[in-house]
Amino acid sequence: MSRIDFERFFKTEKQKQFSTDFFQDAQYYEVWSEIDFSDLEEVEGENTFEIKAEDMKFYAEASLDDNPLMVDEEYAKDSPYGGLVSHPLFVTQIIFWCIGKKGRGNWIRTPGARNPGQHMEFYENFRVGEIIHVKTCPYDRFIKRRKYYLKYKIDLYNQNNVKKCTCISTLILPKTRAGIDEFLKGLRGLDD
Repeated sequence: MSRIDFERFFKTEKQKQFSTDFFQDAQYYEVWSEIDFSDLEEVEGENTFEIKAEDMKFYAEASLDDNPLMVDEEYAKDSPYGGLVSHPLFVTQIIFWCIGKKGRGNWIRTPGARNPGQHMEFYENFRVGEIIHVKTCPYDRFIKRRKYYLKYKIDLYNQNNVKKCTCISTLILPKTRAGIDEFLKGLRGLDD
């Protein structure tokens, strides 16, 4: 499906800016064998994410969640939360946006990667108007059943450096850059 096919679904400013071609910058993506575990210092993502009401509402809509706390600003304003509540997986959208194409942790965009699970701890609700940035660092990597697993710890903070969420993100990746190239050429999946 081309970007043109997807455009009818794009409603927010960020959706219209975000590239759907994950193959485009694959040469910059970190691969399993190249992650440096001798440097565990947290680094900032490439971008910040300013949360707008449209971001929260349309994420919930795309997730087929019609909870009025997530999609109706007037209803949510009169709730105990005092405003929109984000969908629990809204954090994924923020992470993809903030990490960027060339920064550490960009392997989450790897074509053909599989997601065996995430662990998320929320400390505060995300709020409209907050500007979120991420800090990432390698967390673990291992081989299980001949698959190459990589974990990163991703902390999300608002503009006042209040920690909003910690995510331990896990993907099964190609072991080497040659593995990504083979996938991009359609020569194989992630069977190695």
